[in-house]
Amino acid sequence: SVVLAVIATFLVGDFNWAVLGVCLLAAWVVLAGVRDIVEKTRHKGLLKGLPSLTRSYWGMQTAHLGMAVCALGVVLTSMGSFERDMRMAPGESVDIGGYQFVFEGAVHFEGPNFTSDKGTVRILEEGKQIAVLHPEKRLYTVQQSVMTEAGIDAGITRDLFVALGEPLEDGAWAVRVHIKPFVRWIWFGALLMGFGGFLAASDKRYRMKVRTRVRDALGMAGAQA
Repeated sequence: SVVLAVIATFLVGDFNWAVLGVCLLAAWVVLAGVRDIVEKTRHKGLLKGLPSLTRSYWGMQTAHLGMAVCALGVVLTSMGSFERDMRMAPGESVDIGGYQFVFEGAVHFEGPNFTSDKGTVRILEEGKQIAVLHPEKRLYTVQQSVMTEAGIDAGITRDLFVALGEPLEDGAWAVRVHIKPFVRWIWFGALLMGFGGFLAASDKRYRMKVRTRVRDALGMAGAQA
């Protein structure tokens, strides 16, 4: 698990002790879970033994895996997130975090109860276009409230956010770029933990215990009567 943690640390970026610690914890949780499954199924064989494992056991394993995934997401997102505010005129580009952001300008249009400025930002990686985002800024005329809607390119290992700030001279805009690595791992880990809890709670052995307790309680009440 130590070797895997060190390799994972360097794969995700520059060396960091916090990242190493969480990678070590995650590797230990995963490898310990795999080892425990192998131990519990060794007498029947892995393929024959897996169906005999209870829902509560699978729930525990799933919840532990979710905890490791969530912890990795929290640390990697907090340590690797990048944010930059800049002035961008139509046609200008900027290189950030291995991506090239090209601002194509913003178009103004009128809605039924709002006015809007919608930008167009192309994102390139190694010279290849991977996404086109349309961040938008709306002014609702009745409430006089401003809503900023970021353009998002979601991915398994990173999310890219682009938001419009204030309009500047000559068609330029203040643009904010966010790069958040592994942010979706936080939510995926939480979902795994919740699903693990559901699996454990749905184990029929727990329902049988509840029924037995209810039956015993009713029997005692009848005897006292």
